[in-house]
Amino acid sequence: MRLQRKAAVGLLLVTSAAPLAAQRAGRLMADSAGKFQIAFCNLRMAGKVGDGQKALKTGIEEKDRTKRLAALDNAERILIEQINTGQGQTAAAWYYLGRTYLLKGDVAGADSALAKAVELQADCEIDVNSYRQNAWALLANAGIEKLKANDQDSALVLFRQASTIFAQLPHVFENMGVIFANAGQQDSAAFYFGKAAQVAEADTSLVENRNSATLNQAMTLQRMEKHAEAIQVLQKYLGWNPKDTDARKSLSWSYRQSGQVAKADSLDQAMVNEFATMNYDSLSTADLMAVGVSMFNAKKYEEAAKVFERLMAQNPWSRDAVYNLANTYLATKQWEKLAETGKRLIEIEPLSEDAYRLTSQALRELKQQDLLLKVAETFVALPVGIDVTAFSMGQQTSRLQATATGRKASDAAGKDLKPVPVQVTVEFLDEKGQVLGTQDVSIPALEAGATHEVKAEVRSPGVAAWRYKRK
Repeated sequence: MRLQRKAAVGLLLVTSAAPLAAQRAGRLMADSAGKFQIAFCNLRMAGKVGDGQKALKTGIEEKDRTKRLAALDNAERILIEQINTGQGQTAAAWYYLGRTYLLKGDVAGADSALAKAVELQADCEIDVNSYRQNAWALLANAGIEKLKANDQDSALVLFRQASTIFAQLPHVFENMGVIFANAGQQDSAAFYFGKAAQVAEADTSLVENRNSATLNQAMTLQRMEKHAEAIQVLQKYLGWNPKDTDARKSLSWSYRQSGQVAKADSLDQAMVNEFATMNYDSLSTADLMAVGVSMFNAKKYEEAAKVFERLMAQNPWSRDAVYNLANTYLATKQWEKLAETGKRLIEIEPLSEDAYRLTSQALRELKQQDLLLKVAETFVALPVGIDVTAFSMGQQTSRLQATATGRKASDAAGKDLKPVPVQVTVEFLDEKGQVLGTQDVSIPALEAGATHEVKAEVRSPGVAAWRYKRK
């Protein structure tokens, strides 16, 4: 048997020191007049590059928008012509072309031109990077606005543009990881979380970003069952934060899943020894959950049961607390308590095969045949089984992800039942069980073994649990 642990990935926000407003993807800065800045590197103006610079200046400072945009087109034309007719090896032409492309919203063109300018004249790097970072911030914040509007596709476009123009900050990569994780595209999520962690690790001022990205990468790898890679990432993280209980628990989990049972047992025992000296009242819910799981894995079932009982008292609708408590009762053969806990588990997730199996085991041991028959009849008639794969609780938005799998259902007489669509209502709850928001979810008729992804979310603070009901 194993205890339940669901990885939660929260939405990350881009932070920037500059006071920036969201921009349209097609324009970075040209939607309003500004003030032209000369280059802060010693550029040699040759040929008609100076004319391109003057056109760019007009494209920045002209108050009439139509004239401003026409001037940018003119600057682009002049500078490209100069590059093609003798000025291709001068940094000035590329530098001003890159700035022109930025104003026109051509991120790929700007990236290429500015890179060429720095290649030709290294002392322009600081100046160029300031333009890159400003453009990155504009695009990143625009992407955040799209996320707030639940427009994931547009957000990804903006984040990709931002990462093209400037790749030395982790925030955009983190947000891309979150988007892909929430969409179930775990390969892409792991890549971008890893990229964010790599970038943040190179900057000592970004420790918090480094830690969050690394943990998210590890959890994503675990979802993909890539435990050997997850172990490496978690070991690196624990080198920075050796007392992080949740990370240690996750490492133990991956050890077990990769067959390294002795290492898992050793880590669990070390945590149990530490937990024995702790005041549980001082621990957070997440740390208490980690304590209970570690005690269970160390086969200290009675101690684990006390922890999960405490958690269930704090949050009676916490699915993981209820599920884990049921497993400790199964391990200690406390059948009456298991029957009662199994009943609550079925209330929380009435289409969970595990909930029915745990409850049936208790009723069988208690020889409560009538109740066992009712539970069995309900179980065999289930058209689908639902396995919740992730539950993330944010300050404003919480999300639930699950997989529905078609079952070979039958009635009490053993007659096969045809697949039917299923409607469920997902309820998001606070710790007292009050409903903070709901979402109806439709599951199509599924043949046995066929799957369908289920997603629900609510925008409300204070979410601490979930349950769903079949309509």
